[in-house]
This record gives sequence, C-alpha cells and structure tokens, in this order.
Amino acid sequence: MSFLRSFDISGYGLSAQRYRINIISSNIANANTTRTAEGGPYRRREVVFREISFDDRLNQALARETNQMENENYIDDPTAKLFPNPILSTVVVDKIVRDDKPFRLRFDPSNPDADENGYVSLPNINPVIEMSDLIEATRAYQANVAAFQTTKGIVQSAIDMMKG
Repeated sequence: MSFLRSFDISGYGLSAQRYRINIISSNIANANTTRTAEGGPYRRREVVFREISFDDRLNQALARETNQMENENYIDDPTAKLFPNPILSTVVVDKIVRDDKPFRLRFDPSNPDADENGYVSLPNINPVIEMSDLIEATRAYQANVAAFQTTKGIVQSAIDMMKG
C-alpha cells in the first residue's frame, strides 16, 4: 500500500528535524562554555542530512503510471514529461559536523581560561544564526506533522468510504 510510504516520509522528516533541533539547542546551551572535555571552548555542531530513496520497484511503477497518464492526454504535449524521474525519497541524519570557524575572543584577564594576553576564547556560536536555524527546523517539523495529518485524513476518508 503506497500511502504507507507517505507516513514513512513524514516520519523520517520528523525524526531528522527533531535531531537537528536537539543539536541546535545544544549549541545555544553551550554558547558560553569555555572549557570542554576535548579541551578548549565548545565548537558549534551542525547536522548534515542524507537523502534515501525508497524501493526502486515503487519508483519504476510511478514512472509507468506517469507515462500512462501522459499517453492518455492528461497534458497537452505528449512529449513533455511531468515527472521525468519520479523518485520517492526522504532524509535521514547522515552525520554531525563540527564548525571549525575561529573562536570569538573577549578580553577578561580575571577569567581562569584567559591566555597570557588576558583574552578568553569563546565558542564560535552566533545566537542569531542559531535562533534562525531553530525556527527553520521547527517549521520543517511542523510541515512534516501537517503532511502526516493530511495523509491520515485521506486514509481515514478512504476507510469511511469503504465502510459504506
């Protein structure tokens, strides 16, 4: 049943964005951490997503359906392709990368983490960028929830029609 793929796509998206929100929250929480277990200030982390495709047989079936629709004059130009390569895919978290931009320096000779010149290295975190990323991730999460709810409504309507 292909509608279950819609649930899978939304579910993967929800999971990936939730993980991204957790990493962004960690960045914000450590914006002033000057000493870590690795040594030195905290370094900003970012999530890298990777596309995964669903079953190739399903994609081939979609291609056949698309070509059949085109041949039945669903579009004006039969040579045009609506979906040249219809692929159902979604994202997963591929890796977490460390941002190696330079640290911010603040003059504070009384700080125990200050260097010999009195400067303290602070994490390379910009709260404005983190909040923008957080809003973007939250909106993507909400979009996946909406897609999931829409699919659920469609499935429920289909079940109700079959009942009678």
